[in-house]
Amino acid sequence: MKNIIIVALLLGSALMAIDGAKVYEQHCLLCHGKNAEKAPGSSTPLAGRDASRLALEIKAYRDQSDGVGCYTKDKHSQVMEDSTYALTTDHIVALAKYISNLNSCKIHE
Repeated sequence: MKNIIIVALLLGSALMAIDGAKVYEQHCLLCHGKNAEKAPGSSTPLAGRDASRLALEIKAYRDQSDGVGCYTKDKHSQVMEDSTYALTTDHIVALAKYISNLNSCKIHE
């Protein structure tokens, strides 16, 4: 019975959706602001950007030291690499969706 409970707990935690807001708070908020209104080196805020492009960029920052994949960043960013190295693909997808759904109009309210 004890083994069944442990297996159920493990499966339940694996099936739980990753909260993009929590990932953002832990990895991005400090530099990019509460509503993703800051994009250091760019005049365009992150909020409201296309989720697919955001996911590719985040993955590229995560993988930049490995040179993995065909999409890589031209510039090395140690801060971004440090902020993204532990993110799984599921974390990146949840994070990109969260940022994409932020309303950039709320930034100035």
